[in-house]
Amino acid sequence: MTQVRFGASDPFAYKAAQWAFDLPKNAEKSLTPKLGKNVSRFIGNQLKSDFSQYTSISLGRFKTLLAEPPRLPLLLLLYPGTVGPRLYRAYQRGKENNDFREMGDVLRRDLTAITLFVFALTPLVYGVSKFTQGRTGVNLVKPKEGGVLSYSDFRNYKIDNPQALWQVVKEGNGTGLQKAVEALNDGGLQKAIEALSDSELQKATKALNKGSLKKESEKVRVGDALSQLKQSVKDFVANHAPKPDVTIDEKAALDAAQKTFGEFETVEKSIANALDLGKGSGSKRILKIATHLQGQAKGALENYAKVRRLPSDMLSFAVLIGFIGWFPMWINGVWNKKQFEKKQAMKVQASPPALEKSPPVAEKSPMLQAPTLAPTFRQQAVPFQPAFNPFAPQPPMAQRPMNPFIR
Repeated sequence: MTQVRFGASDPFAYKAAQWAFDLPKNAEKSLTPKLGKNVSRFIGNQLKSDFSQYTSISLGRFKTLLAEPPRLPLLLLLYPGTVGPRLYRAYQRGKENNDFREMGDVLRRDLTAITLFVFALTPLVYGVSKFTQGRTGVNLVKPKEGGVLSYSDFRNYKIDNPQALWQVVKEGNGTGLQKAVEALNDGGLQKAIEALSDSELQKATKALNKGSLKKESEKVRVGDALSQLKQSVKDFVANHAPKPDVTIDEKAALDAAQKTFGEFETVEKSIANALDLGKGSGSKRILKIATHLQGQAKGALENYAKVRRLPSDMLSFAVLIGFIGWFPMWINGVWNKKQFEKKQAMKVQASPPALEKSPPVAEKSPMLQAPTLAPTFRQQAVPFQPAFNPFAPQPPMAQRPMNPFIR
């Protein structure tokens, strides 16, 4: 895991980090006399961060560090850093054609998206965590105060005394505790111990300054101790978990918690003995497994809650990213559509009423008219003669016009 340290070699970064860590304290002190306790408390909550208490979650061979950034500084960085350049670019494009509507689009889309990104994640995580905590069997939200339990708050789920064991079960985490303990295993530690040779056992006996160590020694049987712990936790949750309309006997519950907590201690002692055996024999495999198992039994519920909270964060983040990609565009589209309809209505109101006109007379299509043919040469040479009527009286032959083309 890589850690970044600020020191004397980079004084500017050190001062910047120091200013960021002291920002919530200084802001609350300076704002209290001016704005009042309620307003300063709200602003102080927006400035708070968990950077000094990183939460580490093991995901197989990998580890992830989780911390929620302070929302108000993040908002002040994103607004000018993201909206400013895009707004300036929209202004430059608007000067080219004297159309600055894109600036309004930038403000509506980007301001909405950034505000959702900064402030909508927490209530979304709260809703998803509250919905899923019934299946996980462990409280992911605060039962009385409300709000999401942070990863640092899960430290209260560590079973380090009988009262802590009774408290987590009393608050409704019995099912989650049982599931967390059921998931515990020795990680192959017992097999690694049984694989030790006689010479390695003799070496461990001499190094630990103890009597003869045997592979069957109960001091190093972590698997048997875990089995006994699982059964004890199961009985404790079944007999003393809160039930509707049932009065809880606090004294009997604490006595049972004392007995069950003894099983946690037995597991931890078995792991410690296995660790000593690994050191004495020089077995790297035993050392690696036993080192990893240290604190796993008492911190079973704490790790279980962190791992169950992580999918809620990832799902909420995915939903928020999809919502940010769609919602601002939808809002901008609705706004532009209303503005367009408003302008069209204003144009219709401003235009004069249309004058009534008589219906146009249908003209005869030139295709339906008879074509006019040019006169032929014979028609041009011969005068026009009316059509011959055989029943009309005919003039004498000598008075009839002669056709010049007939000889």
